[in-house]
Amino acid sequence: MARHALNVTAPQGHVGILAFESTEDRYEFAYDPGWPGVAQAFPLSPHIPLAGPPAASGVVARFLQNLLPEGRALDVASSLHHISKNNIFGLINLLGREPVGALSFLPEGGEAGQAAAPAQRRLIADAELSERIRKRDSIPFPVWDGQVRLSVAGFQDKLQVLLEGEQISLVEAPLASTHILKPESHNPATPFMVANEHFCMTLASCMGLPVAPVHIRRIPEPILLIERFDRTVVRAQDGHVATAVHRRHVIDACQALDVPVALKYERNMGSTEHVRHIRDGVSFEKLFMLAKDFENPAVARQFFLRWAILQLLIGNSDAHGKNLSFFLSGVGLAPANLYDLVCAHTYGKAIEQEMAMGYGDEFHCQAMTAFDLADFAHRTALPATLVARELTSMARQARRLAPGLARDAVYLGDERGRVQDIAQFVVTQAERLIRIAPEVPKVDQGLL
Repeated sequence: MARHALNVTAPQGHVGILAFESTEDRYEFAYDPGWPGVAQAFPLSPHIPLAGPPAASGVVARFLQNLLPEGRALDVASSLHHISKNNIFGLINLLGREPVGALSFLPEGGEAGQAAAPAQRRLIADAELSERIRKRDSIPFPVWDGQVRLSVAGFQDKLQVLLEGEQISLVEAPLASTHILKPESHNPATPFMVANEHFCMTLASCMGLPVAPVHIRRIPEPILLIERFDRTVVRAQDGHVATAVHRRHVIDACQALDVPVALKYERNMGSTEHVRHIRDGVSFEKLFMLAKDFENPAVARQFFLRWAILQLLIGNSDAHGKNLSFFLSGVGLAPANLYDLVCAHTYGKAIEQEMAMGYGDEFHCQAMTAFDLADFAHRTALPATLVARELTSMARQARRLAPGLARDAVYLGDERGRVQDIAQFVVTQAERLIRIAPEVPKVDQGLL
């Protein structure tokens, strides 16, 4: 049998060994005997605990698969290095030095060399970045200097970068990236995605939700810079130069639920008539069941409820199981900052308008009724009065804030019209939810 292994490390030390039997497609993970005694030690996931028997091969494989990028970035990594997209171990070996969170996956014997290496910065001037954005058809955006520089999940073009003042760099260990850089959407059917995401993220932040800080820079093309919530940066006295970047362990909802990427949507088989009843993917009901694994279950339920209502307000049909992340420590899960908040509704048929998760049995944000929201409350074991109260509160906030935020001078040219359209949609949705919220607690529970 062909056995391969990688060291799994974290800033606190050696976590364990990942082994792979390629002929049998079998994964094994074993914690380092000293890891549980390390200060601030954590399990890889709730399904790969620090104590007890080793996790099954499938559990380990699903955890690893959810660390990988999706879409074009995965295609690029696969074709550039002649690694099958089904070869999870090979891709982790290629991309695993700085995935999301605190873990690194290194060849055996590579740990010491990494620790001793000096910090490397590869500066990216605005002109070079602008040229690379414009040449994405011929040179894949994740590839820089012959290397695939992306190891975070998602479909959109993006890049992991170190931001120091106005200076953008690619970095190697022992430093790490501090931001995710997203250029404008390459799809002509989804224009002004940078402004769209910036507006939705800013709105959510102003409403008091925990959101990753974002800002727009123009080089001259607009790019969105998103501050990584799984990084803590120590900067020099000038406030810009990073002297250290500490990585924090996070997992997404698919990893927390131990499901593969294919189940990130609730209707995992699609929504055509003969399969729409199949709902094996990530759902609100399953998310709320995770509350027991949180350090504070009450905080978790409030977090999930507010996230669910926000998607209705902004028309984000793509709020799936990989768009929620949690910090994981030895004492449990805790909510991480929100990210990937966009108004998909503004693009009409160019983006699937059916919500990633159903509110009861309803998957269309504009068709939501008091019955559907009461059904949502019932399935998530929430008091209908709480759902109604939060709906009203958040809708009033969104209705008040959205128009003013859409007039912000950060949006230029045709971006302004798009953002104002999104704001009007938010206002319309907010008014609908305000009208139906008082009816939610009145729904006959016997009908649910």
